[in-house]
Order: sequence, then C-alpha cells, then structure tokens
Amino acid sequence: MEKKYQEKEFIYFIGIDVSKETIDVSVLEQTKAEIIHYQRFSNDKKGFTGLTKKLNTLPSFNYENTLFCLEHTGLYTRRIVIFLLLNNALVWMESSLQIKRSIGLNRGKNDKIDSLRIAQYAKLHAGNATLSQFTNKTLYKLKDLLSLRKRLINSLKAHTIPLKEIKLIDPIQYKELSRISRSAINGLEKSIKGVDEAMMRTILEDEDLTALFNLATSVKGVGKILTCYLLVYTNGFTRLTDSRKLACYCGIAPFEHSSGSSIRGKPRTSSFANKDLKALLHMAAMTSIVHNPDIKAYYERKVAEGKSKMSVINAARNKLLSYVLAVVKRGEPYRLNYTN
Repeated sequence: MEKKYQEKEFIYFIGIDVSKETIDVSVLEQTKAEIIHYQRFSNDKKGFTGLTKKLNTLPSFNYENTLFCLEHTGLYTRRIVIFLLLNNALVWMESSLQIKRSIGLNRGKNDKIDSLRIAQYAKLHAGNATLSQFTNKTLYKLKDLLSLRKRLINSLKAHTIPLKEIKLIDPIQYKELSRISRSAINGLEKSIKGVDEAMMRTILEDEDLTALFNLATSVKGVGKILTCYLLVYTNGFTRLTDSRKLACYCGIAPFEHSSGSSIRGKPRTSSFANKDLKALLHMAAMTSIVHNPDIKAYYERKVAEGKSKMSVINAARNKLLSYVLAVVKRGEPYRLNYTN
C-alpha cells in the first residue's frame, strides 16, 4: 500500500537537481516560505558525505521528518537515490514534466533554480507523494540490458530501413550497399541476440523474478521482452499494481474528450506514456487477437457489434495488462476461459 503524507508531517522539503557530475540541493522548511539553504555537491560518494554533514547541521533534522524530491533523469539519479534509501530517507521521484507544468509560466533556468522549484513542488504537493522503494541489483542490470537492446535495435533500423527504401528505386545499387553493410547488420543482429540471452540469464539468477516472469509469460500473447519491461517499470510488480494506473502509465487508458456542448469527441488515450511499453503492448494485442482464444473471441464479438477495430485493439491491450496483474496477484499461471 502507498502511504499518503501531509505537509505537516515534514519539517524539511529538499529538492535535488541531478546532473552527471553534480547535485544541486535546495532546502525549504515547513514554517518558512523562503529557501533556508542551497549548496552544490559532487554526484559521488564524497559529495554524499558532504551532503550528510550539511543536513546534520539543520535543527531537528532526521531522515524520517524530511521529504527528498528528485526528477527522473535516468542513470544519473541512481547513486544518490540508493544512498538516500540506504539511510532510510523518504524519497519521491517525480516526472520532470509534472513539476514543470505544476509551477505555471516561469522565466529563466539554472541548476539552483531547478532544485528550488523541485523543493517547492514537494512542499506544495506532499500529500500526493509516492515514495520510492529499493530496486534490487537484478532489476538494475535488466534495465541496463533493455536500454542497450533499444540502442542496438535503433542502430539496426538505421541500417536496414534505408536499404529497403533504395531497393524499390535502384535494385542494382541495393545489392552493392547490402554487400557492404552485411557485416555490420550481422554484427548488430548477433549483439541483439546476445542481449536477449543475457536478460534471460539475469532473470534466472533471481528466484523471485523467475517466478514472476513465468507467471506473466503464461498469458498467451505476452512475450519475454514485454515481460522484462513490465518487471523493470513496476519494480517487480510492487508498484503500479492497479490495472488502471498501469494502463495510464502505458498510455492505453481511454479518457473522456468533451467540453460544453460543442466538443463531444470519442474517448482517447493520452500521449503522455511510456512509449516502449505502449508499442510492445500493441504488438502483444495483435498477436493475442490471432493466438489467444479469449482475446480472439472478445475481438470478434466486439467488432461484430459495430465497435471500431482500433478501440477493440486498445481494449485488448488493457485486458492483457489486467491478465498479467491478475496471475501475478493470484500466483497461478494463466488459464484459458477462466471465468471466476
């Protein structure tokens, strides 16, 4: 269960703007509107030691009465987040877009201002804070492998797509370019295969992740790569465990689109989403419509009722997510035609 906090429960609100080499830290106090401290530290063990010394000079400071807020900046936040969690700190990782839009129109930007705005956001919205939990080393490793796989696939597309286009225009030139590019393409394909094998080995190293992986992939149509992404972004199915929230995160939850009497649009999904998960879920839904009897029967029934194919496909994506969360929660593999 996610615990909701109130501003009065905290004495300090600390905003941290993270970059590759440094962290900028701004401190706000509950009873004061102005900033009470700002300092820049190196984004390493030495800097974290300096941060600890400075925090301990604050009156009545402890990690239980302080809310730390950071933006998601990928790999650069990993060390500071692990350091804070090891000290039992309350850490809130928030979307940079969410923070930016919440503060309205602002002019000017630098690291000090950014850290202050993050601290102000934390103080104003403490009641909505969702605290981070430890991510085990296996999931970090899996996330890094998925990032590498994505880069390799993008590189492969950069080689193969132009070749397919030139084949339609100049077949002779296509043969020459294909011959030159063959070793590079084969190397990328071999590397992608190696990453896939490494991901499977990584999962098998952890018994709990192996059990979750087997449960999720028991849903017909949910493949290995989609399951790996779900494991990483749900932290081993410990966050976003509500199907609606996870669907929102993946960008497949439909929202009403209307205003007054003049705008009466159809419900539509949001563009704010994890694009990787959304694309993988779409491919899984297309596969399930063909190979999963439950999804196939649902699709055919809804299309026969006059529903648009795209809306039914999106509903199939939502069903697959709910199936995965259900089998994980139940601890039993997916069964076809399960009606209870």
